[in-house]
Amino acid sequence: MPIRWSHRVRRRVLVSSIAACTAAAMTVGVTSHAWAVDPDRLRDGCVWRTAEEQAQHVQTCTFYSESLGRNVVVQVRASDNEADETEQAVYFLDGLGANPEYSTWSTADAGAVSSYSTGTNLVMPAGGAGEWMTDWQQAPTGGDTALQWDGFVGTELPAYLATNFDVSTSNNAIVGVSMSGAPAVILGLNHPEVFTVIRSYSGYYQTANPIGWIAIPLIQIARADITNGLWAMWGLPLASGNTWDDNDVPQRIAEAKANGQTVIISTGTGIPTERELSTAWTLIQQVAQETPELLPVLLPAAVQGLALGIVLEVGALVSTALLQGFAILQELPISFSYANGGHNWIAWAADEDNDAQEIEEAMAAAAAASTTARSVVAVGDEVVGDEAVGDEAAGDASGVETATSVSPSATAVPSVPTSEAATTTSAASTTSEEAVESSAEASEPATVTESPGAGASTSEEAATSAESGVPAVEASE
Repeated sequence: MPIRWSHRVRRRVLVSSIAACTAAAMTVGVTSHAWAVDPDRLRDGCVWRTAEEQAQHVQTCTFYSESLGRNVVVQVRASDNEADETEQAVYFLDGLGANPEYSTWSTADAGAVSSYSTGTNLVMPAGGAGEWMTDWQQAPTGGDTALQWDGFVGTELPAYLATNFDVSTSNNAIVGVSMSGAPAVILGLNHPEVFTVIRSYSGYYQTANPIGWIAIPLIQIARADITNGLWAMWGLPLASGNTWDDNDVPQRIAEAKANGQTVIISTGTGIPTERELSTAWTLIQQVAQETPELLPVLLPAAVQGLALGIVLEVGALVSTALLQGFAILQELPISFSYANGGHNWIAWAADEDNDAQEIEEAMAAAAAASTTARSVVAVGDEVVGDEAVGDEAAGDASGVETATSVSPSATAVPSVPTSEAATTTSAASTTSEEAVESSAEASEPATVTESPGAGASTSEEAATSAESGVPAVEASE
């Protein structure tokens, strides 16, 4: 006796067919967008700033930011992945002396461009000196916009990258250094869907206390001519509506565990390394030979720079140690590492190759875990959907307009370890529509299989080694 389909079942079959055709068309269409991830193609509004940066595929892009109320410069090293691969990025926030024309992270001294694999997009916003990469309540001195760095980094920039570079708006990493170390942590916590990995070098994390209330505004005055930071940035401390507590890392850091984010923090000890001292000595010898008349100016400046680099890094060391103690008490899975070195870019880049590998592995693990979670949800939705169709198609006792369907069942899903990348595969399951079409009386159950992958690497010493650089403040941030 031929099977008679109800109108609603026929509609489900039609919708499934259309969806399958659409998916196939989209799969075929992906290859037509190969240009979107071509590292050699300049995007609209982007230029090759130097021949060296062009050779490294680092393009400098300028566009207007509503969040910051000005044109922004963002340097991007696009990946060389195939068009159908998922694009992830590492966002780098600059230090206190950020240059408005380019990011210090794009320079050879920082080592980021040469350390990360070409399959990872590197995103390096320029500018922001003294602005602390945070949301301001009022415009800083000389400006007319209350800066919203959180909106720019967490929403506006990911949307721009998705449109112009095919970068995913999820499972990325954010990196901060010195001034931007703590803000990178806060931005990551504010946007866990965008940033699954957070990395901070030599940051200052305790802000909601008298030391923070005094030190941050004084630094802004001395280094960026921002004279209203005390009240314009987060509001007057202790005043109603102030956000100093919201930007205090110890008060927020436990969110990372709840979010499943990877947090990696490092600092130097302030003890200059052999390379820092030898680099300084080499510079002095060079000046003595080429322009000896500058020695009376250079020598005091070198000593002052060395001393200031030691003081700044000792401050970061104390702040990091306090944060680690808090993390231990809270049993938070955060990686901390320490090494000799001052507060300078060469010191931060001393172990950049290992840092890059650690961040990329953590991103890969997070992406794999996310894929597993989505696959599990999809399997569960399929099971529920098929059961609903089966109930609908069962018909009444008279046997009129009935269809036979056997719902697939999902096996128990094992939990995904945070230290392993998990992948999911599903056995082909026959939907109720296919059962109707083939008059089959059974379908294969959907299964979830977890296989171990590359896990997030354990922490390695990420600050400086015996091969660090000269601690000059002007060059360090």
